[in-house]
Amino acid sequence: MAHGTVNVHISRSAGDVFAVIVDVSKNARWSSSAVEGRQTSPGPVGVGTTAHEVSTFLGRRIEVDSVVTEFILDQRLAYRTAGGPFPFSGSFDVTAEGDGAQVTATFEATPAGVFALFGPLFARLVRRKFELDLARLKRLMEGGELQ
Repeated sequence: MAHGTVNVHISRSAGDVFAVIVDVSKNARWSSSAVEGRQTSPGPVGVGTTAHEVSTFLGRRIEVDSVVTEFILDQRLAYRTAGGPFPFSGSFDVTAEGDGAQVTATFEATPAGVFALFGPLFARLVRRKFELDLARLKRLMEGGELQ
């Protein structure tokens, strides 16, 4: 089992940051592994919203379907995936803090197949990916390149 938590402060409003995080179609702009994402259920994002996502990890193309398991507007998005090479769940918590927003990303994954061969390194790789992605989100949002 791999799990971890990563934090970043972004000098934008919590609402602005949350709006980008919940829009799966924008993932490829700030996540290094995301190739594409699209919401597959109608209506605004909320508990039960589904999406199809394509990403790469350790050189492999991964396609998963995800479902929102918890949702509090402008504060919390939790999700889990189905399909793909390993079960994955995560959350983003966004809170107003100082001149912007504090983002806390958590993840839990159970590597299987070829990914299980990486053992403890798997958790470090996933955590590092989240650190880099949140740093990129921060840079793009603070620079006005991502709305």
